[in-house]
Amino acid sequence: MRLRIFLLPMLLPVLALRLAQAAETVQLATYYDYMPWFVPGQPSAGLNARLASRLSEMSGGRYRFESVYIPRRRLDVLLQEGKLTMVVSWVHPRFFGDPERTRYFWTGPLMDDESLVVSPRAAPLEYDGPHSLRGKRFGAPGGHRFPDLEPLIATGDITRIDVPQIKNALQMIGAHRRLDFTVVDRSTLDALKHEQLIDLALLHVASRPRTASYERSMLVPLGQPALYRFLQEAVVLLKSDSRWRAPPPRAPGKQAGRRVGE
Repeated sequence: MRLRIFLLPMLLPVLALRLAQAAETVQLATYYDYMPWFVPGQPSAGLNARLASRLSEMSGGRYRFESVYIPRRRLDVLLQEGKLTMVVSWVHPRFFGDPERTRYFWTGPLMDDESLVVSPRAAPLEYDGPHSLRGKRFGAPGGHRFPDLEPLIATGDITRIDVPQIKNALQMIGAHRRLDFTVVDRSTLDALKHEQLIDLALLHVASRPRTASYERSMLVPLGQPALYRFLQEAVVLLKSDSRWRAPPPRAPGKQAGRRVGE
């Protein structure tokens, strides 16, 4: 009996390691490499990292979710080739041409959002449908799609200028330089309020949103029905517990998110 009691503290780390090794690793991917979604190199920063951590806890050792960033162009290639194995978070079926929800599994909503049209306060634009943006220069992160604006971009009625991140477009608009407008989600604009290089006083938000309120969910490949069932159940519980969205205390030296191949 004494021998068993003596060995127990030594065995617990081994058992914990085996359980961790048994967990299936799932990449929880976002193509937003900016706040509030993802902050490269910062421990537990961003909603995607916090969602990954909470889902891992909820799985009871079955899954280990890893927050990663993937460029939209790379994601589109994986989807086109049928090689996607990761879960894509914070997205909507219309972002991927799947309004009938038949090409992929879709969970219930994680949150609601809306898309806004932002222009310089010195030259404000009021949005009244895509045609109200004719003749304007539009700044957007490379690879991001805007189906309602694509026909006008294709004909040259709207000039699209790719930028590295949405905050670059907002900075250029604030300086009234090269761009006439950009499109940004309310969640992102709220998160960038404290960005030092963005002065919201120099920006004008159109009174009419570009889109009605929409849901942000998770896309799951059709080949992973068991994972989808877990996530579908988890989302229901997450809606009644908003504590996971709050940033946890920082732990020096721990990386919560990483990038995958561009």
